Amino acid sequence: MRKKVQHTTVNPTYRVITVEEPHSLAAESYRRIKTSLEFSNLDKQPQVIQVCSAMQGEGKSVTVLNLAATYAEDGKKVIVVDLDFRRPKLHRSFKVENKNGITDVLKGDLKLEVAIKHGENGIDCLNRGSSVPYPTAVLGSEAIAKVFAELRNKYEYIIVDCPPILAVSDATIIGRLCDGCLFVVSQSKTEKNAAKESVRILRDNNVNIFGVVFDGITARNSNYYNNRYKYYYQNYYGKDSNVNPGKPAKLEDDK
Repeated sequence: MRKKVQHTTVNPTYRVITVEEPHSLAAESYRRIKTSLEFSNLDKQPQVIQVCSAMQGEGKSVTVLNLAATYAEDGKKVIVVDLDFRRPKLHRSFKVENKNGITDVLKGDLKLEVAIKHGENGIDCLNRGSSVPYPTAVLGSEAIAKVFAELRNKYEYIIVDCPPILAVSDATIIGRLCDGCLFVVSQSKTEKNAAKESVRILRDNNVNIFGVVFDGITARNSNYYNNRYKYYYQNYYGKDSNVNPGKPAKLEDDK
């Protein structure tokens, strides 16, 4: 089966655009990712979803947050987990300090239910917490496997943020905890060879790749999709409706 490519937008401020602008084209793009995942395996829905990218700054953390928001708006119980132990970011979106997180649970200093933060948008967060000297050893430990087993019992969906694939080996280790991964590619930042090498690494380590999220679309192609979306939106909700299409999004087959 050929993989699907979903186009979204880059959001360097870690905003949850799906919540802030729910009728925007960007928000619809994230909902289409969710729908694609639901149809990727009709017999067994993915529960733990890893979000990867080749290098830093290509939009994976934003994808984690907005994908989680699409599940939350459907009334699903969802949590985002920050396993980027070297450069954690998810706590910024929740406006909390990066302490009392998953690493503290793994060290036995904190119970899991205490470490989980509850967001106002229906999304829970398990941030990194204290730094650890050897992230790969922690990520491959039996202790973290037990934490994820507990999370599977508590949540319908678990969305995992992880380090860039080409920088460290953490992402492939994290893959053992997950049902599969979404690979994020930035049109403006990701080099073709870096993307190819990342996919090769994932496949060599038997990581199940659900598909590719392609973000950062340039303005050159945006007018067509924005105008078509605005026409459809206003035809449904009325011409006086306030719509902010955002950047273009479409679903294509992977090449």
